[in-house]
Amino acid sequence: MATGSSWKMAQENMIKLSISEARKLAKSGILAVGYTNDDADTICSHILDAQLRGYGPTGLARVLTIADRVSHNKVGSADMIITRETAASAQLDAKGAIGYLASYRATELAVKKAKAGGVGIVGVSNTFFAGMLSYYAEMCTRENLVVMIAASAGPWVAPHGSYTARFGTNPFCIAFPSGSRQPIIWDIGTSKIIHAQVKLAQLMGEELPEDTAYDKEGEVTRDPFKAMEGAMAVWGGHKGSGLAVAIQLMGALAGAPAHTGDRDGWGLLVIAMDPEMFRPIDEFKKEVDGYSETIRSSQPLKGSGPIRMPFDRSWEIREQNREGGYVQVEESVVNGLHELIERNHK
Repeated sequence: MATGSSWKMAQENMIKLSISEARKLAKSGILAVGYTNDDADTICSHILDAQLRGYGPTGLARVLTIADRVSHNKVGSADMIITRETAASAQLDAKGAIGYLASYRATELAVKKAKAGGVGIVGVSNTFFAGMLSYYAEMCTRENLVVMIAASAGPWVAPHGSYTARFGTNPFCIAFPSGSRQPIIWDIGTSKIIHAQVKLAQLMGEELPEDTAYDKEGEVTRDPFKAMEGAMAVWGGHKGSGLAVAIQLMGALAGAPAHTGDRDGWGLLVIAMDPEMFRPIDEFKKEVDGYSETIRSSQPLKGSGPIRMPFDRSWEIREQNREGGYVQVEESVVNGLHELIERNHK
């Protein structure tokens, strides 16, 4: 699966920004879109985390696709409502709010309920653009909770063997706390590329990676505009296709329609669980740590290696960038953000 800026960073000049500069630039861009200061902080913390982890299209570049998407009718945290609630569950109608805000609120609720009663299940409807599910997963693992998160999206991806768009990029995430600071987090999209990559390629005049999308006639294309008229390719063959279908229906369980809109009406489901329901937390984390080292110590095939646990690479890149104190961002993205901010100031 093509990730981050794998087809882009090698082709473009990169600008080195200090972490504080990157945060300020991202927040100025979000404020220029029209969000409140508090909502801008919530969105920007997520976006900066993505940039620190090396995921370009969901990093600072995401501000540009957000600006393109929400140029009208900004909906914020204050607009969201809980439609039904029990001690262990809640349904959150985001009222069209971006997923960076709705998913954050849903995760906070799920954590609170899981800490109080062992399990917290929160469904979100009427949202879009959730970002990286691993960001919300870390909110849970920091509280010693196990979590599963699934998010449905607009019909851009074709089932295995087809070129007709029927479901979203539909990410799925499962995470476990560990005895170290680093959790175990498996976070994948079920398409070969993510929607943010396609939208960014449209904005920046870039081509898509090879063999990741079809045009409306079923021909393989690298044109991001033709891809949105056709479909993105599913990841993992029939297995990935089946997982994507299941996630679309989990979005329906969360309160969204199974047939989501292209730009809105998406769903997200957060299921947080306290390991203390089954065994002492320290005992469980010892098992997680021991098994993780077993996986990492596996003998690699010739020319491969080292063997990693899920989230190892993201954690390492983020720690390196934090220690270095800077991130690298595509020059076109930095220029685009300055243009967005300047337009708002006129």
